[in-house]
Amino acid sequence: MNQLLALPRLLRLPNLVIVFLSQWLPYWFVLRPAILKAGGIPVLNAHSFGLIATATVLTTLAGYVINDYFDREIDAINRPNRVVVGKLIPSGIVLMIYLGITVLVHLVALRIFFLLPHPRAFWPLFVFPLVSFFLFLYAWQMKCTPIMGNVLVSLMCGAAPAIPVFLEDRAIWLASFLQPEAMHQATGLVWLYATFAFATNLLREQVKDLEDFQGDAACGCTTLAVLKGPRFAKKPAGFLGLTVSTLIGLLLFFWSQTGAPEWQIGAGTLFLLIPALITTGLIYTATKKRHFTLASLFIKIIMLAGLFLLLRSWPDDPIAAIRLVLR
Repeated sequence: MNQLLALPRLLRLPNLVIVFLSQWLPYWFVLRPAILKAGGIPVLNAHSFGLIATATVLTTLAGYVINDYFDREIDAINRPNRVVVGKLIPSGIVLMIYLGITVLVHLVALRIFFLLPHPRAFWPLFVFPLVSFFLFLYAWQMKCTPIMGNVLVSLMCGAAPAIPVFLEDRAIWLASFLQPEAMHQATGLVWLYATFAFATNLLREQVKDLEDFQGDAACGCTTLAVLKGPRFAKKPAGFLGLTVSTLIGLLLFFWSQTGAPEWQIGAGTLFLLIPALITTGLIYTATKKRHFTLASLFIKIIMLAGLFLLLRSWPDDPIAAIRLVLR
């Protein structure tokens, strides 16, 4: 019974929902409508996109599972009341779960390859296995390195919204002849999603290193906070927080100059800019672990709110659009 209750904690379902939305929203509400409006024919349909989203989410899930497997000793110090691996679920079973998910990812990638129209692109056969390998490498070795581990896992997160762009490259190219400005805006917005995912995840990774300083130091994990001390590590984390805040401020200014509705600017200020400023302030002034925990919570608010607020426009009937996607 305890093992069943511990599974949601191991699977980190809220994080997986964010990963899914970061890929689903920009494709179905930005890129695909722009291609169709320009008279293009998208490569992906609901079924093939669903397989890509499934592979992306499963790859992320495998990364979480193997990370918890390698972090069991560190988590026993940093989060003793939330430890799952080795306490509620045996380490061997967790490792088998990871292996099973990884095999499933490879099978889904193979299925995607055979569904692609001719001439088939080979990217599914190496992209998802390669990302799986990098996430394993992060959990095994690079998580305990200064900066490089943070950058690696953030790049993997930033790649999720951009994957459909590469698959739709020919459709985007053809549609650009008819409506170049609209296609430029659509692809630019998708890359904005990717940049947003990278920057916010990098900020969260640096804050987590500060939050987990005690356990990392006890287990010989040489993050920047352990190597140079929390006081030093707060400087690049705070600078990144200030950078994210500045970029959000520039985005709000751009919205105001390009006719964005007032509610979007107000919501962006409330759910993006203010939490980013609070996060930056918490990083610079933090003296206890709970301050970094609170900063991490504000970053999650930014990540979730940004998924919806980055859309410049919504369909007139969002429910009908969602039903069309789910057919």
